[in-house]
Amino acid sequence: MKQWVLPYFCAALALLAVGLPLKTRLDAPRFGAPAIVPAGKAFEVSFATSLPFVPWRAAAGALERQWGLRLEQGGRRILSHRQSGNQHWITLADPTPVAGALRLPVDGLEHWSEGAVPDRLVLVHVADFPSTGREAMLERFVDEMAVLKPHAVLASGDLAYDSSAEWYTFLVGQLRRLEVLGIPVIACPGNHERGGWARYLNTFGLNTTHRVNLGPFAILSLDSAHGRDRLTPSQFQWFQDQLDHLEGRVPLIQLHHPVFPPGPAIHGNGEKSGGPLFGYRDGLVKLCVERQVPIVLTGHWHQDAVFDATGRFRDDTADFPGTKFVVTTALGDALRRVTRWPLSYYGYRILVTEKGRLLRYTQDLPGQPSPTPIASTPSGTWLRGGRP
Repeated sequence: MKQWVLPYFCAALALLAVGLPLKTRLDAPRFGAPAIVPAGKAFEVSFATSLPFVPWRAAAGALERQWGLRLEQGGRRILSHRQSGNQHWITLADPTPVAGALRLPVDGLEHWSEGAVPDRLVLVHVADFPSTGREAMLERFVDEMAVLKPHAVLASGDLAYDSSAEWYTFLVGQLRRLEVLGIPVIACPGNHERGGWARYLNTFGLNTTHRVNLGPFAILSLDSAHGRDRLTPSQFQWFQDQLDHLEGRVPLIQLHHPVFPPGPAIHGNGEKSGGPLFGYRDGLVKLCVERQVPIVLTGHWHQDAVFDATGRFRDDTADFPGTKFVVTTALGDALRRVTRWPLSYYGYRILVTEKGRLLRYTQDLPGQPSPTPIASTPSGTWLRGGRP
């Protein structure tokens, strides 16, 4: 009987292959987790097919047809390929130089070609997006980024309080406007994405934990929304592995939930925010200190906050040694009074770096010391001619 199992199995696969169209799922690089690589440097395309054991050339052809892209075009070439069951990995290299530009969107693979990287990089961190009825706030944010021209936008969750198809169409349209401006978007999910999880995964891909290299930085995005504010064992192991293989890059971390609880910094009923990350908070903080991570970016509270590695609320100074554990105000959802920090406004956070070193992460505000501790940049600052 056993000798008939394999022939029957192969026959069933053949019938499926004839009767069903071959579909693919592009896993990486994806929208929100692009590949940003210098000309000629290899990058990997990961995808799955709806049927197992499909020859890689046939699988690549199905990927190209479904996603409207070409793996080999111009000077780009396939260097290697491997597969396991229905999962495929194809390594590509694009030798096309990019003169006088940091990055340029190349194709439907979310592949950006990196040219001459300036010493001074400006990154923007944002979280807790506007919800339905406040679409104009997100449109104005994109308008403001067109003036500021950061080198990337890091979006740390709660991008979609509304999980409808209409909201995702609008959201993606606005984020694509940033990409047209030459500004890649690097995203991770928050707890509100769980309300429409399938739509988030269809939009941003299955890799909710990922790494994007940008110039001197390795941007590590974590998914803290397992059970609201938790990391998983496999995710924490991935985080450790990435810190062990930085290849000389400086790690920047983003996740949705604050690492530290509010403690004496709290006002109101936010005690559940900033939990222990399912027991991994201490380990995460320890690794950040040991590996000299300059900053960890979070959202969720809808108000600014900054902590040092001991969990102390640092409203006394913006300039203190060690890792900064930062919470950025909401871009557009309802503001809250969470900490004793007296200022509350919609906004985003500007990070100014030079040669991989963090120079500024707060915004000077009128009537406050310079550099102002805690503060992110109020929305509209750059439309009014402000400076970071």
